[in-house]
Amino acid sequence: MLKRTAAVFAAAASVLGVSAAVAPAAQAGGYGCAGNLVKTIPVPLKDMLTGKTYYRSDIKLYYNPKSGWNCAVMVKRPGKARYNAKVPMYLEIMNSRWAEDRQKNNVDRDQGNFRRYAGPVKVNGRWKGRGLCISVHALYSDAEASRYHGPEWNGRLHKSGLACR
Repeated sequence: MLKRTAAVFAAAASVLGVSAAVAPAAQAGGYGCAGNLVKTIPVPLKDMLTGKTYYRSDIKLYYNPKSGWNCAVMVKRPGKARYNAKVPMYLEIMNSRWAEDRQKNNVDRDQGNFRRYAGPVKVNGRWKGRGLCISVHALYSDAEASRYHGPEWNGRLHKSGLACR
């Protein structure tokens, strides 16, 4: 009996070890981003009544060294309220060349009512062999937008100078 229990635990540990090793790459592909996870940035929300800050989503920023592209998604946190409900989300990514030439590969955005995540949004991370700094801008509403009024964005984030190489 003891040998059988040990064998079951060993098999479970083996399976868990394999799934833990595979999870990061599979998750990146699941969101439509290729490459390595560079940074996870929590998106703060402010309670309109109490003024307290809380978190229900994160921005995941990826970089693909083969292609030179950066990719971002804003992902809701599992187990938090409204995880599976459609809420207004806005995500924008831009590189440091965006203001100069405003080409499509320098800025990308996604906006809508999403259940689990917004994105992926992608921009070029290189220019003439140099790495470009990335900025992300995110808005999150904890309430559904009415057809008469736009969303009340109680979650806001703007980060510049990310993933500079």
